[in-house]
Amino acid sequence: MRVLHRLDELGRDLYSGLRQVRRYPAFSSIAIVTLALGIGANTAVFSAVDAVLIRPLPYVEADRLVMIWDDMSQIGFPKHFSTPPEWRAWRQQNRVFTDIAATQPEQVTLSGDGDPEQLPARKVSGNFWSVLGVQPLVGRVFSEEEDTQGSPVAVISHGLWQRRFGGSREVAGRRMTLNDRSYEVIGVMPAAFFFLPAGDIDVWIPTSFSAAALTNFAWHDVHCVARLRPGVTLEQAREEMAALSLRISAEHVRPARAAVVTPLREELVGNTRSALVLLLSASGAILLIACLNVANLLLSRGAARRHEMAVRVALGAGRGRVIAQLFAESLVLAGLGALAGILIALPVMRFLTGFVPQTMGAVALALDGRVLVFSAMAAVAAALAFGMAPALGLSRIAGPGQLREAGRGHAGGSSHRFQYTLIVAETALAVVLLTAGGLLLQTLGHLRQLDLGMRADNLLTFEMPLFRQDDFEQRVAFVADQLAAIRSVPGVATAAAISRIPLTASDQTTRYVFPGQPAEETRTQDALSRVVTRDYFATVGAELREGRFFDLSDRRSDSPVAVVNESFTRLHFPDRPALGARFQFGRSGPDGYWYTIVGVVQDIRERGVVADLKPTVYRVHEQADQSGDRPGGIVVRASVEPISIAPAIRQAVWSVDRNQAVARLRTIEQIVAGELAAPSRSTSLLSAFALLALVLASVGLYGVLSYAVAQRTREIGVRLALGAAPRNILFFFGRRGLALTVAGLAIGLVLAAATSRVMTAVFYGFQPDYVRAASVASLVLVAVAILACLVPALRAARVDPVIALRDA
Repeated sequence: MRVLHRLDELGRDLYSGLRQVRRYPAFSSIAIVTLALGIGANTAVFSAVDAVLIRPLPYVEADRLVMIWDDMSQIGFPKHFSTPPEWRAWRQQNRVFTDIAATQPEQVTLSGDGDPEQLPARKVSGNFWSVLGVQPLVGRVFSEEEDTQGSPVAVISHGLWQRRFGGSREVAGRRMTLNDRSYEVIGVMPAAFFFLPAGDIDVWIPTSFSAAALTNFAWHDVHCVARLRPGVTLEQAREEMAALSLRISAEHVRPARAAVVTPLREELVGNTRSALVLLLSASGAILLIACLNVANLLLSRGAARRHEMAVRVALGAGRGRVIAQLFAESLVLAGLGALAGILIALPVMRFLTGFVPQTMGAVALALDGRVLVFSAMAAVAAALAFGMAPALGLSRIAGPGQLREAGRGHAGGSSHRFQYTLIVAETALAVVLLTAGGLLLQTLGHLRQLDLGMRADNLLTFEMPLFRQDDFEQRVAFVADQLAAIRSVPGVATAAAISRIPLTASDQTTRYVFPGQPAEETRTQDALSRVVTRDYFATVGAELREGRFFDLSDRRSDSPVAVVNESFTRLHFPDRPALGARFQFGRSGPDGYWYTIVGVVQDIRERGVVADLKPTVYRVHEQADQSGDRPGGIVVRASVEPISIAPAIRQAVWSVDRNQAVARLRTIEQIVAGELAAPSRSTSLLSAFALLALVLASVGLYGVLSYAVAQRTREIGVRLALGAAPRNILFFFGRRGLALTVAGLAIGLVLAAATSRVMTAVFYGFQPDYVRAASVASLVLVAVAILACLVPALRAARVDPVIALRDA
């Protein structure tokens, strides 16, 4: 019966709260909209945090999965691909993992059925599936025996199954041609399955390491994924693998290298974690500011309800009963705010979809049960945050003396002091968000102004995999024929080839050595390797710093030439010309070519917009017979809109080879936009949060001062009647508002300084000017605060003393 009684009381209190909403529509609308903004922002950001950082990965006991890397910090790669022999030795000798699987990058061309299509693929060892603990949706996966024997079997993605096989359940056993070799399709993975390095892998085939590969400690092209044994901690695995890797590699390379162990989710998420944590913190600050604003509104309205509460207490209502009723009213406001917040969250969630890393391409943001539960919890927390202080204050009314005091609508000084404290807190939080937004704006501006080392306008790129042309001379002729066909397309100014499209790849590095250089000095010498056709630099609009670019005289020779970038010369030729210097690159020893530097080019951001520059060596294709790089990336300088000629370029490529795939048609501007998508979205959303915080803080300041003027109207009338000048009243209230603003500003600047120190991960190596960001934030805040103070202060200065004294 007690339970039923409590439920009945709760129902009546909630109904009373709805009546209050209808009774005070203006007040309720402001409170609900304010809460909706805060709860909606938190709901949207949490949906992204949940999808990327919290929701279980599509593997069995995913928290026990880790990645293992080579520590190659000495050449700028603290986490580098491992080698096939290291994978085999780690798998055999470790004591901390149940098993270790290997995966390798691969590109395959699907042909023979419709237009040729380049598919993102991976080679994986036969134990890959058991290490992850995954099962196919259709068919089966390949075994370790099939991997060892090099069986031509393939497991395909759900997307390829739907696209090429119409989703047929009879797909197992059908054959498809990959890189001109027939493979049997044996299984289809579920739609939710993904793995490094991207969420759009379409084909998995066996690694089938050769005997030579399993003894090559120099060929770094293996991702290793492992499953921790039960009871083994991440730290124990790190210590074991570091020692094991040093012991194994010491026999084959100098210096010996340790292994680095990282959680799988950390690798999947990357820098997105820092951005999402920052946005979640910012949205939490917005909700807190919203709660402080609503608390101020309730405190202001509480003065009008003091008589009502006093009557309830006088009629026998206990303090707990009054608190319960007032909290129920706050819960109604929060609930309505949450419902409105969900509507606000939906478009924000669509915007936040861009935060899902490419490694987790199958993940989608959804307003599911977890997100709705979070929204409900946020509403309850908000109700507690903004409702308890006014409820506790009003519940203290008791006795006939306070009933008479309440009847006069008097609010004590402690109430005003509490409201002022809330305003200071709101202002401080707004300063933190404004300053953080300013720092991100500086960072984004810096990234957008970075010199790419080339002209990005009208530059189209695409990939043209060269898997058929094993003979070097045949490959040189084929590339030349393809470029000639592309140049014949109307609207193409010029075209060239390179082994890696600019801004897209940080791999493919090679060691080099200068004449007479001790072996110990060469161990840290590692440069990006790029093979290009002669007119590549002219096509991309690169700037020559010294010497010359490649020309027709650079033909196949055992005395080849090279063009290096400025990073290379700054490292090795800081005070003398680099032209004429000779070095071995790639193959060393008596059979290795000695390259002569004939040109120095401005640094081109080969590795990406936000990645550090690295020494780079360019070799002309006709002289790259000692390089495994194949110039399968094409850059086209167009005289028209580049995308408009993409179909004609594809037909030109097919005129030379109908089975040649053309993939990833993108302009350089699109590549740059994709690189900057995450920092751009972070900056936009945080800036929006900062502006929202500024508006809410200014509205809160305006509301408190307006309430103070209304409460002290009689006092103002007396002062004016006794001869006080209106400007004194104006300055009195204006000074009070500005004093609150300055106090909040001082606290906020201290908090903002601390916050900026933990935001370094989202600055991408740039050091924004904190003083400038804080100064701009302070000026904006003070200017808005002056406007917020001016209106109620002017109202106070214009009070008619006769009317004020008569109404009092």
